[in-house]
Amino acid sequence: MTRRGAPGVLALLPPGFVEHPLFRQAITHRSGTREPLASNERLELLGDAVLELVVTERLFHLYPAATEGRLTKLRAALVSRAVLAERAYELGLESLVVVGQADALSANALSNALEALIGALYEVLGLDAAREFVAKVIEPLLATKGVDLILGDYKSNLYEVLAQAKLGPPRYEVTWSGPDHDRLFGVELQIDGLGTFQGEGRSRKEAEQAACRLALEALSGPAGPPGV
Repeated sequence: MTRRGAPGVLALLPPGFVEHPLFRQAITHRSGTREPLASNERLELLGDAVLELVVTERLFHLYPAATEGRLTKLRAALVSRAVLAERAYELGLESLVVVGQADALSANALSNALEALIGALYEVLGLDAAREFVAKVIEPLLATKGVDLILGDYKSNLYEVLAQAKLGPPRYEVTWSGPDHDRLFGVELQIDGLGTFQGEGRSRKEAEQAACRLALEALSGPAGPPGV
């Protein structure tokens, strides 16, 4: 994960909120306190529910022609642990989370802390404040990526873009290293007239998707909000 010049998470919070005790609790991992109820786990549970509600509401109005199944998949992608952890990292949340040991600061801990902040905002300031914060967290994804990219289906999207650009299909060369139980796959994706792109992953599919994502970025750059 890499930072992309996004504003820090503190800049997205309402003025004075960081002084509230629930802010401190929201950024406290269970390893950072001896009191189980002082950690962010309860707030994370609340924030998870608020996040799903707000994202569902936003997608429902943003894509009026989308089916229930399509909206469900898109919501699941947007509120996934991986996406939330990446956004938390981009917003610098890892510098705020209180942990008892360094190895507790995992991607899961970051996503939980982000959800806990949403829960704390809801509890202290209500749904409108939580909705505004979620919008600031999620909207950049909707504004800069196409739906297929959010869903992670880079391979299918790449074939569509190549066809529209009247370019030939990509060619894949797969390699792997490591023992059977811990293999790392590498994919070299070649597109005539565009170049070669490298992807890695713990499975061939994951490596292919990574390479296709790079190729898509080279082909078209960030895509605007689609019609689903």
